[in-house]
Amino acid sequence: MRYVLKFKWLVLALWVVAAAGLMLTAPNMAELVRTKGQITVPDGYSSKLAGELAAEIGATAGAEGEAGGMSTVLIFHKEGGLGEEGLAEAKATIGRLAGEEGKALGILDLTTHFDIPELADQMVSEDGSTVLALLNVSAGDRGLGTVRDELYAAIDNVSLDHYYTGEWIISEDVVQSSEEGLKKTEYITVGFILVILFIVFRSAAAPLVPLLAVGFSYLVSQSIVSFLVEYADFPLSNFTQIFLVAVLFGIGTDYCILLISRYKEELAHRGDRTEAIIHTYKTAGKTVLFSGLAVLVGFASIGFSTFVLYQSAVAVAVGIVILLLALFTLVPFFLSALGNALFWPAKGSLEHKQSRLWGSVGSFSLRRPVWALVILLVLIVPFLAAYKGTISFNSLDEIGEKYDSVKGFNVIAEGFSPG
Repeated sequence: MRYVLKFKWLVLALWVVAAAGLMLTAPNMAELVRTKGQITVPDGYSSKLAGELAAEIGATAGAEGEAGGMSTVLIFHKEGGLGEEGLAEAKATIGRLAGEEGKALGILDLTTHFDIPELADQMVSEDGSTVLALLNVSAGDRGLGTVRDELYAAIDNVSLDHYYTGEWIISEDVVQSSEEGLKKTEYITVGFILVILFIVFRSAAAPLVPLLAVGFSYLVSQSIVSFLVEYADFPLSNFTQIFLVAVLFGIGTDYCILLISRYKEELAHRGDRTEAIIHTYKTAGKTVLFSGLAVLVGFASIGFSTFVLYQSAVAVAVGIVILLLALFTLVPFFLSALGNALFWPAKGSLEHKQSRLWGSVGSFSLRRPVWALVILLVLIVPFLAAYKGTISFNSLDEIGEKYDSVKGFNVIAEGFSPG
């Protein structure tokens, strides 16, 4: 620890350079999630075997010259029925997509009841409110998001409600939903942590130390994980970044509170900030290290799971290694550089005072353990009774009807029978 404090400015410079270098050179995590982050069934399960057989059949069909591409459904919908005018508009739009404009969009072929009247029962809803068209679309060198946007732009002037849906569009919207959810999670997490830290320390500077330390850890670990995914086939899912944010900011803030609180006590007793930091890490530092190692082992062991979603949580183990490194190098820098100013605008003695509230609660629990358990039951049982444990296997529920692919899917589900 003395060497860390002796070369503290070099330590800070190394962290800044490492974080900047990794962020600038690391593969794009969002693109990795799109290409390698699909949640798939492990080998050996019946659905996986069926998929492999289907892929083999598809490959054979492709060799025989049949067109291949991404299966896509185009939906035209109007409450109360399309009517002759609506059907005419849908037919004209499909006609444009079947021509040169469609070829420019990557549409390989298009199937509709307008061309094959025998398909009317399968492609027009009974109430006449919904018409389907089946497309095979080739992405080529374009990203899936670009393909989707270009398809919508081509029919932007259609007055009917219109949607594209299909596995690839839904998957793209799931990725977009996870990215938006990640941003919200980051903002909410940082906001709550700042509030909690201001309440705990009543200081303007102290709350920034955990945020900076954990923030550096998150940025560096995310970049390292992206390198591992790109070059070492590391497990990944669209939940990986959320796992990292939740766990790193959760335990990182907790560990920082412990270290800063102990440093405050040591600084009040010893006066010298260097000695205070050294004794802080001799005591609270050991607790942080052993606790962090236990969490590290737990998340590392998840890597032995066979399900990709669980495997992807092993990225947290990488984050914990970087977090521990930050706690034992970066946090001491802030403690040493700021000293007493860390607790500004607090005045007077920095000695930690006992909490009357928690002292009273602890004393009551020791004197009246039975009553303490009764109070806990009164608080907990209503929540346990309200929890139903209902499980949904509909993955579309995760992203909701905000996205057109889900709206289109639900329109089909309402207007047509299963299958």
